[in-house]
Formats: sequence, structure tokens, C-alpha cells
Amino acid sequence: MPWFARVGVVALISCLVYFGVNAIEEWPFTGWRLYSNTKGPTAGSYFAYRVAPDGEHVVDYQRLPDAYSRAPYLLEKLDRRSEQHREEVCAALAEGERGEGRTVTAINIYWERYQVRIVDGERRKDRIERELTWTCAESERQG
Repeated sequence: MPWFARVGVVALISCLVYFGVNAIEEWPFTGWRLYSNTKGPTAGSYFAYRVAPDGEHVVDYQRLPDAYSRAPYLLEKLDRRSEQHREEVCAALAEGERGEGRTVTAINIYWERYQVRIVDGERRKDRIERELTWTCAESERQG
């Protein structure tokens, strides 16, 4: 094996170990966290609600086109994004809801935390916290 190949292999393995030990997630390296986090009895997440004249309705991604199926993953990182990016995500959700014929005057994003328990073999969630974090895509964008 040529010397430069050996140096390259050592450099690659060194990077893998460095990123793994320090739990750094930078593509193409991983911090090895795929399934190593233990989960407790509570879980929290961001949820989008469509505001309409008749009240709030949870955004049901399964009733939207397939392009919206990854929206929940965008919401999980919304607090780390700029105000402009958050507004773009909300505008896209509002557009999807309107495209399906639903009235949208705004999108509310809530942080909700649940206690998770198993009852008769079924996973049950009891909400223990709910906080409105953003209101966006307000009615001036409605067409």
C-alpha cells in the first residue's frame, strides 16, 4: 500500500474517532448518537396548528401532499433558525393547508411536552405543558 494511502486512512479514522468522541454531527461524519440517547418518561416537540375562524386545528401532515411529510423535522429545529426561515416554513404550511381547501388566518407553533406511558400495550401521551412559541403566516398572505 502506498504511503499516501496509509496517511489518508489514518486521517479518516482519526476524524471518525474525533467526531464520535466529541459528539459532533457534521456531514459526512457522525457523533455516533443514532440510538444512544436514553429516553425518559416525558417527550417534547413543536406542533403546528392552523388558525381558522372556527378555531385552531392541528396540521395533519398526512392530509397534505407528500412534499409536506418532512415538515415535523423542520419544526424540531425551528428555534435555531432565523425569523425569516421560520416565517418561510410557516408560509409553506399555510400554503399547503390552503391548497387543500382549508381556511388559514395564521399558523401557531406550540412547544408541547407529554408524559409517555404504556397502557394495555399501547403508547399513551398525556400533555403536561403547552406554550405558544410563534404565530406566523398571518392572514395578509391569504389569497
